Amino acid sequence: MATILNSRLAKLRALVVDDMPAMRQNIRSQLGQLGIEQVDQAGTPNDAIKYIRSTSYDVIICDYNLNKETNGQQMLEFLRSQKLLSPTAMFFMVTAESSYDSVASAAEFQPDAYMVKPLTGGKIADRIERLLDRKQALKPITDRLQKKDLAGAIAECDRVLKIEPKWIVDILKTKAGAALELGQNDEARRSYLQALGLRQDLVWAKLGLARCDQAEGRLEEAKIIVQGVLEKNAQYVDAYDLLAQIAESRGEDQQVLEALNKSYNVIPSARRSRMVGDAAYRVGDLEQARSAYDKALNHTRGSLTAQASDALSLAQVHVDIGQAGNALEILSVAAQDHHEDPGFCSRQAIIAAQAFAALGDMASGKAAFESAKELAADIRADTNTLTLAKAAFCLGMHEEGARIMAKAIKSDHENARLVALARKVLKDTGNETLVEKIVDDAISAGALIVDEATRLMRNGQFDESLAKLEEALDATPDNTGVLLAAAQLHLLWMSQKGLDRSYVRRVNGYLAQLDGLMPNSERVAKMYRFLRETLVKVAKEA
Repeated sequence: MATILNSRLAKLRALVVDDMPAMRQNIRSQLGQLGIEQVDQAGTPNDAIKYIRSTSYDVIICDYNLNKETNGQQMLEFLRSQKLLSPTAMFFMVTAESSYDSVASAAEFQPDAYMVKPLTGGKIADRIERLLDRKQALKPITDRLQKKDLAGAIAECDRVLKIEPKWIVDILKTKAGAALELGQNDEARRSYLQALGLRQDLVWAKLGLARCDQAEGRLEEAKIIVQGVLEKNAQYVDAYDLLAQIAESRGEDQQVLEALNKSYNVIPSARRSRMVGDAAYRVGDLEQARSAYDKALNHTRGSLTAQASDALSLAQVHVDIGQAGNALEILSVAAQDHHEDPGFCSRQAIIAAQAFAALGDMASGKAAFESAKELAADIRADTNTLTLAKAAFCLGMHEEGARIMAKAIKSDHENARLVALARKVLKDTGNETLVEKIVDDAISAGALIVDEATRLMRNGQFDESLAKLEEALDATPDNTGVLLAAAQLHLLWMSQKGLDRSYVRRVNGYLAQLDGLMPNSERVAKMYRFLRETLVKVAKEA
């Protein structure tokens, strides 16, 4: 029977995940003594996922050591990445005291809490009670965040802070993050400084100040802050991530790779292997890319977190280093595990086409290329499209390759990574002389559309300007430059002519699309701010 203190625990539903039946039953009994009677048990990660797919749990208690293929951390990574956990679920990771430090410091996805063995009912109750108190206190804020109402979340932070000062550090962290995402850098900076005034050891607040500098273009100042953090804590992996972002903003690809290598040394996870592999591939270090993708495969072999992209990326590197036979073998093995993945077959055929061409089997190469083109269905602004163009060049189909590449770049001419990869494809296939004709001309074509629409708008030809951009979006729906321009010009039209609800819906649609294409972009945040300012202005005038 639940005590008065823990009476609210009786309403919770729990899942215990442990490969040892005796341990599962022990935790189940302790939960029962706390009043938690609805308890399911899973002995394997797969069983746990089946339960989680069909039932909403309030508490999940998972042992770190589950089996050889998948540990508790990998399972949590899978649940978070697949968005299988309820936003209100509490996930506790159970570890032995001897392994706590290594497990906690190497956590790519943080659980709500770590609990060190041996577990007791008192320990479990204390953790649950504290998290329930925290979730209840911050609920008005999290409700706003779930609705993507960042301005509302900031207002709730100020309100909740007055009545729940106990959670000031959590509230300041949330408020600063929301302000930074909205582009309110001064507000974010004040919150980070306020947090540091309470506790000087808050590393996330120091990195927050660096992010403020980064957003304002003060990249050297941001870099100095991050390096200062790493001098005191070389294990803080988020600092390496931010250092890599700053280096990428400065076009320092080699420094990006160095930062990601250091982060991998701290957390040798599959995700970080992929990041290292991608960065190494961009700078042309194929041997390091091969090693990184190979490690990613080894990290996830037989695990729930295995991804088809690891084998595909590894196969592409083998083609590039002249080991086409190895590439085909990797693709054949991967097909056994990922044949149901909708994106696998298309990219598999693209890489196979290159491999066959390298082996001199042009008939098989062209057959694979045609299959890849059919599976791709449309030419999009992504890396798969550029590898399709690469396959065409490898097969001697230069006009086809040029057409595919030009259309991809026109679809997103402001995507620096895409453009850099296009240049690399041309260089790798011996077509470096075509860079100006294909890449530069395609970039110019995209920029000309935006320039022409802007000119029409400045001349007062609003309808013609918007029609120009709508026409461009019909042809290249994922072009970030055109989407940003379309959002801006629709807002300028309303600031001149008044409210048009259909235009507001369009702008919100453009920005939602940009959120997916350019996550955490300062340019998109500014456009959201412009939208709010325009609506306020129009309302006042009305």
